[in-house]
Amino acid sequence: MPRIKIVTDTTADLSKDLYEKCDCEVLPLLVTINEKSYKDTVELSTAELYQIMDETKQLPKTSAVSPEAFLEVFTKIKAQGYDGIIVTGIGSNMSSTMQSAHIAMAQMDGFPIRIVDSLSLSSGTGLLILYGREYLNQGHTLDETADYMISLVPKVRAQFIVESLDIIYRGGRISSAKYLFGKMLKAHPFIQMNEAKLVVTDTPKGKIHRALDRLFDVFVEDFNQGIDQTHVFITHSEAPDFASYYLEKLKAYIPEKNIHITGAGAVISAHCGPGTIGILYVKK
Repeated sequence: MPRIKIVTDTTADLSKDLYEKCDCEVLPLLVTINEKSYKDTVELSTAELYQIMDETKQLPKTSAVSPEAFLEVFTKIKAQGYDGIIVTGIGSNMSSTMQSAHIAMAQMDGFPIRIVDSLSLSSGTGLLILYGREYLNQGHTLDETADYMISLVPKVRAQFIVESLDIIYRGGRISSAKYLFGKMLKAHPFIQMNEAKLVVTDTPKGKIHRALDRLFDVFVEDFNQGIDQTHVFITHSEAPDFASYYLEKLKAYIPEKNIHITGAGAVISAHCGPGTIGILYVKK
């Protein structure tokens, strides 16, 4: 069976064990704050990022993986005797990371590489990686697997509850009027990836658990219509209590061994803030 490497970036928000299980090479995006740049998850954890943000009152900036970084990794993987590479990562709608991968691929002299644009983020990308590796392990070719992963892209449900409006307001995602009105009513944005765009689809008001339950209601609706139960993610940004809350509720629907709890890295967290949490899965 051909040896195929999966290359992704740190925004896929998988655990170390899952990256290793999927034989992934993981490239870090960059986070810049207080005039210093850090490699996501390698040099800066989410908790450390929030500490710096609290101390400096600054909003971080994030930047894509460079073509040079991709080329270095592609060259190394080829030298290791792999037969090809599948690349996926944060969607081209949100970062130039996939563009960098295309630039590097063009310099690989025909070495087999396929790029799968997730059009998603966080463990929405992670789902493609898991399903892709399992498909490869069934004996499918590089091209068959890349095409399969592409077919899953529109079926991935990536959705999150944001506990605080502060960071998405400072990042320009909502207006001043909506921010002030939302703060007054204790609104918690419900953000979904719809047609390759992050969209605030609802703003449950009041206690945070009202918002958490709103997202869970959407999960139940999708579950009743049909989801793939092989992998369901709870992904959060420094919100372990919320993750435990969802785990207990999900166990009534999904075998616990199929539920993955992962933490969002510094890049994803820089744009949403602490207390953000999502349930992510693939619809049938």
